[in-house]
Amino acid sequence: MISARQTERHAGRNRKAALNRKAAPERAQPHPIRFGPNLYVAHTQPGFEGIAALEIAGRIRRAREIARRVVPDRAGMTIFFAPAAEKLGAIRTAEDLFGLAGYRAGVGPESVALDKIRAAAREAPLVEAALAARVKVSPGTRAGRRLKFRVIARMAGEHEFRRVDFQRAVERGILERGDHTWRLEEEDADVEFWASMIDAEFFLTVRLSDDRMRHREYKAAHRPASLRASSAAALGWLSEPCEDDVVLDPFCGAGTILIERAHLGRYAMLLGGDRDHAALAAARINVGARYKPIQLENWDAGAIPLGDASVNKIVTNLPWGLRYGSHGENRKLYPLWFREFARVLKSGGVMVMLTAEWRLMRELERVGKIAPSRIIRVSVLGKPAAIYVCRKE
Repeated sequence: MISARQTERHAGRNRKAALNRKAAPERAQPHPIRFGPNLYVAHTQPGFEGIAALEIAGRIRRAREIARRVVPDRAGMTIFFAPAAEKLGAIRTAEDLFGLAGYRAGVGPESVALDKIRAAAREAPLVEAALAARVKVSPGTRAGRRLKFRVIARMAGEHEFRRVDFQRAVERGILERGDHTWRLEEEDADVEFWASMIDAEFFLTVRLSDDRMRHREYKAAHRPASLRASSAAALGWLSEPCEDDVVLDPFCGAGTILIERAHLGRYAMLLGGDRDHAALAAARINVGARYKPIQLENWDAGAIPLGDASVNKIVTNLPWGLRYGSHGENRKLYPLWFREFARVLKSGGVMVMLTAEWRLMRELERVGKIAPSRIIRVSVLGKPAAIYVCRKE
């Protein structure tokens, strides 16, 4: 029996939720996607999803992006069509890949919407297709009739139900399916369902990739603040890889950017420099006997020991002034570094630079120290940053 006090508390919560919805600023709702077969989702760090879409279209014939979504501070999502799943495992700018198994638009924020979400999970029509794609992307994964599963639930936007209630609704829907004998198992699951509630849209996806996509096998040595491999690959992709590339990373750290560039296609030479001996030692371990020709040297980026116009691509993660150095030092050093970059870069060459010093970069752009042709706002481990693409005329 529900007491009068409980009823009042419930009514109070409803009134508060209604006021919050009324006070929230209006924002344009995305068009619902046209759900159907052969739809996949690539997850990136926020802001990198457009670069992943470029790589997917460049690598997979007839692949095309159909929509983008963002889970604020968590993930960027490019939703795309691909005629087959076999080549999806070659994508390097994504952190995870998923098959879109179910979708429903127009789900309300009220708690009663959980019944609709449960039904959408129970009736999702493309779970079997997503499981088949999973075997192609990650060979050896279990695909029998009896499957243990778990649900990863995420929410973005205003909703009256909690994330845990959303997760339970999805779990119950999957348990009610008749296509397999499903058993909920958090610790030793065969299949991961990722359920995303983004405003009024419900996405049910099956994870196709495993941890090897996010954590590359070459990363034997790590450094603090090292760039994630998928983000390093995104920088490399923006440099427009060509087989005659001489690629310079003047702050190479553990070598992630150079190694990811090597995986994106043929090149003439990889050049990496860093003034931190420990970072160079880590880079040499990660490079090992692969990725030839490559040269790793101890140097100061303000006085790069290379000839004028000697490289045609510079791809780097600039110092942010957080873990290493400071914002004050960066104000002095960025102009010196950019002068060296301009000296060693050939005419027509491309620079791709990632930094969180976007205010400083705006000042340098204002006074003509840099002239970016493209600026992409991103989030790296929750920190706002930007990618600057510059071409030397």
